[in-house]
Amino acid sequence: MNHDQHYSLYADFIERMVAMANAVSEDLVTLPDDHARHDRIKQIVGDVPVVFAVWQDKSEHGVYYMLIKGQNIARRAIADNEGGWTRIGFIPCIDAEQADALLYEFGERDSLH
Repeated sequence: MNHDQHYSLYADFIERMVAMANAVSEDLVTLPDDHARHDRIKQIVGDVPVVFAVWQDKSEHGVYYMLIKGQNIARRAIADNEGGWTRIGFIPCIDAEQADALLYEFGERDSLH
C-alpha cells in the first residue's frame, strides 16, 4: 500500500468516526438529563469491544481521538495487519480533558496506550 492509499484509508476512517460520533451526540442531546446521558455512554462502552473518544481539534483533519477501550484488540489487529475486525463505538467529547475523564470513568486506563 502506498502513501496515498494509506492516507485515503485514514481520511475515510476519520470521516466515518466523526459521522458516528455525531450520531451519538444527536442521541445524547435528546436525553432528559446528565444521569441519562451517563447511563447511555456507559451502555455504549459496555456494548462494543473497542471505543474511541472523539473531539474537535486543530489537527490536520480537524478532529482528534483517543482509544479508551480495546487497546489489546487494536494492537492485535495492527500487528496482524487486519482490518474490519470488530464493532467500534465512538463517544463525542468537548475536548481532550473530557476524553481523559471518559477514559478514567469507563476505559481501560490500566492498559498501555
